[in-house]
Amino acid sequence: MLQEFVGLMSPKTKSLKALYSLVRKHGPIRINELVELSGYKHSTCSRLVEELVLAGLIYDSGSAESKVGRKPAFYVITPDSHYLVGVEISSLFIVILLLDLNLQVLDEVKFKLDFNSLPQDTLNLIGDSIEDILLRHHVDQKHLLGIGVGAIGSIERENGTIHFKDDLSNDWNQLDIIKSLEKRFSTVVLLDHGANLAALGEYRSNYWRETENLVYTSSGIGIRSGIILQGQVVGSKLDMDDSFGHITVDVHGRKCACGAYGCLEAYSSLPAVRDEVIRQIKRGKSSSLLDIPLQADDIQFHHILDALKQGDPLCSEVVRDAAYYYGIGITNLIQLLRPDIVIIGGGLGGNIDFYEMTLKTVQERTKQYKNLQVKIIRATTGYNAVAVGGGCMIFDYFLEEKTAHTEPKHVLT
Repeated sequence: MLQEFVGLMSPKTKSLKALYSLVRKHGPIRINELVELSGYKHSTCSRLVEELVLAGLIYDSGSAESKVGRKPAFYVITPDSHYLVGVEISSLFIVILLLDLNLQVLDEVKFKLDFNSLPQDTLNLIGDSIEDILLRHHVDQKHLLGIGVGAIGSIERENGTIHFKDDLSNDWNQLDIIKSLEKRFSTVVLLDHGANLAALGEYRSNYWRETENLVYTSSGIGIRSGIILQGQVVGSKLDMDDSFGHITVDVHGRKCACGAYGCLEAYSSLPAVRDEVIRQIKRGKSSSLLDIPLQADDIQFHHILDALKQGDPLCSEVVRDAAYYYGIGITNLIQLLRPDIVIIGGGLGGNIDFYEMTLKTVQERTKQYKNLQVKIIRATTGYNAVAVGGGCMIFDYFLEEKTAHTEPKHVLT
């Protein structure tokens, strides 16, 4: 029945969709509360709810106790009535998740993205991995609601392609991910920027019952952000998911890879931290990194992150400086967008010292706003945020109002 919640619908199907959406968000929920939220008559609401129960889409969770009389029914969605697949494709790795409708991760596959292989080999590997997951969990094709793909980089939603760096071979100019998956699985496949999906995944998994305004930020190899305003992802046809990394935090500052000076990414990304650590070591600063049998220029991100865990003074100092500038960037976002929640994620953003210094900076720079109640929170979905958001995008496609950039272009029926 969920597949019927898209396109032209009868009034009855629209009503079923509306009630199912309310149960999804507010469950466990009683009939009386559904009547109040939907505006339907009690008899109408009861009849539609019973139809959703018979279809296996919702059930009585039995989560309430009644001291007298009949125990009231508290409805929730049936998490295993359908399944979602979320895929993240970055410049380093690919993550594939199988999710239930509560966005619980049931299985995971992760492998490195190999640019030395042919793009078609990678597409085949993604398809094979999805097929293996579905087989392991006995998920029939009719119960796969769809596949959501998030990519870090340039994408074209219209034709479902991901563009990689210009310095790669011509074979990797673009990856036709959507057509490949639609042909193999005959299901809805949607594509969006990874930062948008990370924001959506965090929002739907943890926060949509308490706020409609949230910003997700990620500091790693690059710096990106995804924005939820009034419960909707703020999308754009332009490739600007990395724009947060290029806000100016020091007009006379370091030169950024983009050519401008003083960009946040030149201070608060992993490459910026690595460059600064190497620079300081070459200037004679002591560090436990000197114990590694490597030349300074050969120090990699994981060496720095390991040194951070061991409390290396130099790495800690550089990361605190990076977090200070990140806090300036977060403050700018708060003052412009006024979200209720800001989430900090990513390979560097997940470091506790980085997070605490960022938080301290934001608090110092916003203390003039006495009534400001914004929460600064570490990401909870970890490195799977984009893939979780990919699955969530599919579920939302069937239940939410669609915008132009989320409509699939090649869905096979």
